[in-house]
Amino acid sequence: MNLGSFFFMLLSFTGAVVIVVSVIAYHVKRLPSRSASGQLSAEELDDLRARLAELEQRDLRVEELEERLDFVERALGRAREAPSLRNPSEK
Repeated sequence: MNLGSFFFMLLSFTGAVVIVVSVIAYHVKRLPSRSASGQLSAEELDDLRARLAELEQRDLRVEELEERLDFVERALGRAREAPSLRNPSEK
């Protein structure tokens, strides 16, 4: 192995390690920080409460849409079972 290949492999390996460490550091930085007592800060708690309220609103909306879908399915089922109306213009 010549010296050029060695340096290329060394730089490749070092670059890969730097990328992996930076990705890990980025994800660790995004984790919610906790104080020494293990509690979330007031800002993080408010953010979580806001997200929870938003999810509860979405749940209510999904329930409403499910009820509407059930109604439409029942209405379509009754319409298919009902006899067809006669067209008065036809004899």
